[in-house]
Amino acid sequence: MIQLETVTDANWREGLNVRATAPQARYVAGYEPVLLVILAKSAVRAGGVDWWPFLIREGVQVVGVVTVADRRSHDGSLGIFHLLIDRHHQRQGLGRATVRRLVELGRHDQRCRALRLTVDPDNASAIALYESAGFTVMGTNNDGELQMTLPL
Repeated sequence: MIQLETVTDANWREGLNVRATAPQARYVAGYEPVLLVILAKSAVRAGGVDWWPFLIREGVQVVGVVTVADRRSHDGSLGIFHLLIDRHHQRQGLGRATVRRLVELGRHDQRCRALRLTVDPDNASAIALYESAGFTVMGTNNDGELQMTLPL
């Protein structure tokens, strides 16, 4: 069972080994380890919002990372960013289970009206995953990424 564990000063090093495959790296972040990108955004409050960094665990093992941007006071949404299942744990349903867990997180928050994310239009497998969870494309952003939304 997938668990989202808040990144803390006691566990952050566990997420540093999470890596994308070479072709996927450009889809997730411009730099690796992705967790450092996540922590930087959290530290500087990128976009003027709070960022919630998570380790993705299956049992005791860290299998991925993700962050959630708290935009509830801006537009009532939570944003999903930098979702990465480690290259050694892909194709096992962990990404799908993580998306389900993130949807549960949003549904249990009375202030959250939608989940939002962006995805590279060339990342067909991620688009299919998000669409299977109920996300729909609402347009593109200035970087040419698809903007997807799941109303809650």
